[in-house]
Amino acid sequence: MEPGIHAGSPSGVTLPNTEYARGAIPRPPAVRAESLVKTYSGAEAVRGIDLLVRPGEIFGLLGPTGAGKSTTIAMLCALVRPTSGSLWVAGRDVRTDPVGVRRSIGVVFQSTTLDGRLTVEENLRVHAALHGLARRRTHRRITSMLALAGLTDRRHALVSTLPGGAKRRLEIVRSLLHHPEVLLMDEPTVGLGPHERADVWLYLHRVHRESGATVLLSTQYPAETDHCDRMAVLDRGRVGDVGTPAQLRSRLDDDPVRLVLPPPRSLNDVLPHHAGHNPRFQARSHT
Repeated sequence: MEPGIHAGSPSGVTLPNTEYARGAIPRPPAVRAESLVKTYSGAEAVRGIDLLVRPGEIFGLLGPTGAGKSTTIAMLCALVRPTSGSLWVAGRDVRTDPVGVRRSIGVVFQSTTLDGRLTVEENLRVHAALHGLARRRTHRRITSMLALAGLTDRRHALVSTLPGGAKRRLEIVRSLLHHPEVLLMDEPTVGLGPHERADVWLYLHRVHRESGATVLLSTQYPAETDHCDRMAVLDRGRVGDVGTPAQLRSRLDDDPVRLVLPPPRSLNDVLPHHAGHNPRFQARSHT
């Protein structure tokens, strides 16, 4: 077997190593899904997704509640095992190397996982310790990331005192402390006001430029896909279309059927709570 080739990876997909810095070995796809299916009690939440996310891009999954976005994110995090199909994250197979997948990713869940009883710095130090970061390195990393997020003056504040937008920026800071290759975000701006959403996106673009990590996020807001390099429309557990935001808008403009999203709602069924009967995309003809 050639050096850098994973036995469980698709042909030609290589694992991360020091050769990347010299350009000798190409980076693997950040995410590669083939015929991915997840079934809960006989109901298919994800129904045969094929997806390829390139290294370093911002990729969006757009769809309403019940489209399969959170189930897809859960499988990408190796928290939920696929029923069938194949899934690789940063060149690692989620079935055979779930620990490697988790080491390679940062995650921002839809519901906050910060401890409001701890300070901003204490939340970050706990996360750094869990990832085995050296104490001296942790201090420098926290200082630089808080400055980037505009949270330096909140370093010793209790998390429970932060507004929603600041908490979201802190969760992004925490997810990037250990230099992950892929950042996964499940509905990162749900529940925030327009100004807070804009604030989170401004910071997200900043850290994307600084870190070079691939960002894959789900959203209910069509306008947010303008921040993405490419996006996929999810409809009832399937990928309906993939392309740049401009390409998808153009194709929809030329299509006599228009997709209409229902009003955004809070999505609380991150793991096995998909009923599979929620409102999906509705078809409406042009007049």
